[in-house]
Amino acid sequence: MTILGPIAIASVAMLTLPAPIHVSLQASHAATAVHTMAHSQTANRSAGSLVALGDSITFGFNLGDNRAPSKLAFPYLIGAKEHDSVMDLGVPGWTSSNLLHALQSDPSMRSDVAKATIVTIDIGSNDLLQPALALLPAGATNWNDIALTADQSAQLATRLSTGVENIATNVASILHDVHALNPKATVVVYDLYNPLPASDRSLYMAAQAAVGAANVQIAKDAVAYGDAIADAFDAFAGHSNYILKNDVHPTAAGQAALAKQGETAISMSAAFRSVAAPNGWNSLTQWLGQQLVNGLS
Repeated sequence: MTILGPIAIASVAMLTLPAPIHVSLQASHAATAVHTMAHSQTANRSAGSLVALGDSITFGFNLGDNRAPSKLAFPYLIGAKEHDSVMDLGVPGWTSSNLLHALQSDPSMRSDVAKATIVTIDIGSNDLLQPALALLPAGATNWNDIALTADQSAQLATRLSTGVENIATNVASILHDVHALNPKATVVVYDLYNPLPASDRSLYMAAQAAVGAANVQIAKDAVAYGDAIADAFDAFAGHSNYILKNDVHPTAAGQAALAKQGETAISMSAAFRSVAAPNGWNSLTQWLGQQLVNGLS
């Protein structure tokens, strides 16, 4: 599946940031360590639980010492409003493949998901980021110092297309497994945001294309299972203060915006479930259209 036209250096827009680039692309914590921390943090909390699956965004990377998920991360903010205990199982550096593998092979994670009342899923950013960073020469810290050849640009375009395909396939499998483990849970799926400022028009638009293609796949997968979508993409648009300086991770304000989107999605979950069908994408479109008509009438 070809998702983009010609992509040159602008295709790595999500990484074109002033040095140093603070992106966690290696899992800095083993899944078992994350589980140990999560369980210790939820001990003595109230019944009911929110289990958050994802990567460094879910973890709240760079909002603390990075030895444990930040209490400023969106899962904790949602949990405070929903009065649920929170188990933040976000692992920095994870791709959609990493999460799927853990969900299928880690008994502790499977048990946590099976007991949850709410499950949030925010995954896929690294599927796009890692192929781009793979082209970064050793010791380089800034994409501004790099000029890709035509062959490298073509290679990157292929890798990004593969990344979107992986997101589409893996998110569908993740949702299948989550629902099989816990048919009663409310599941919220986050789409991806564009971390590049709109002031850099060419790079921003290139990032929009790559992230937008991935979000189409995420939305289709979520709607097919009747799961609500938390709209990080639109929430972050035009809000540079939502992203840490020289970084791609959310600030405390950005995490609060993610939490708000998650809360909205939770409140709409029943409506999403009511239109889930094999042709769920069309059903959702019809449902949203009807809501618009109702609002104008």
